[in-house]
Amino acid sequence: MPPRIPKLPKLTTPLEPLREIVRGGRERLEKASNNIHSIAEDLRGNTSTIQDTEKAPRTAPQSHTSSPTTGVSDKDTLLYQLSHLVAILTQLEIHLSEGCKIMGVPCDCCGKHALQAHTFAMETIPIAARMDKETSIYQDIVDWAPGIEAIDTPEKVQSGDYNETYRKESGTASKFRKKVQSMLGELKGDKDCPGCDELSETISSFIEKKKREGGGN
Repeated sequence: MPPRIPKLPKLTTPLEPLREIVRGGRERLEKASNNIHSIAEDLRGNTSTIQDTEKAPRTAPQSHTSSPTTGVSDKDTLLYQLSHLVAILTQLEIHLSEGCKIMGVPCDCCGKHALQAHTFAMETIPIAARMDKETSIYQDIVDWAPGIEAIDTPEKVQSGDYNETYRKESGTASKFRKKVQSMLGELKGDKDCPGCDELSETISSFIEKKKREGGGN
């Protein structure tokens, strides 16, 4: 029996390892290409979001002291201030004429309304100044009001020593009220305030009546 020839090992060509390296490199390149494509898509999405954010209108922060209704003009604001100031001065005029009493009992009405008049007059000064309107009347009220607060205490009211002073200051409040009311009518325009003169006369008549009725206080 002839001798068996041993099996020779499978020969590999010198190029086979090189092919393996090339195949591995190709796979890595394809994987890297997919990753790069995915990253590029993400970047495009982020860029679009950033651009949309930049295009969005920016709202300026509001001052805590500014009006939430930014459309209100200086004229409308001044009309508002003067309307309230007339009402406050009217109340002050009445209470002073009654000796700062309600049904003969001392009250804090004069001091309270004097403080309100002071506050509204102080606020009105810069608003009127922006419109080139007269401001001296408001400063006069600011200077005058604290004196009314000082003489409106239960002890001073009850003493009766200030009865004449209260009536005199009622006349001062009346003077201020008529002046501010006239300025309010001018700001509105005559056609917008057809009853202003009649209203002023009615208020004056009412206060004169209250003064006569309170003559014994």
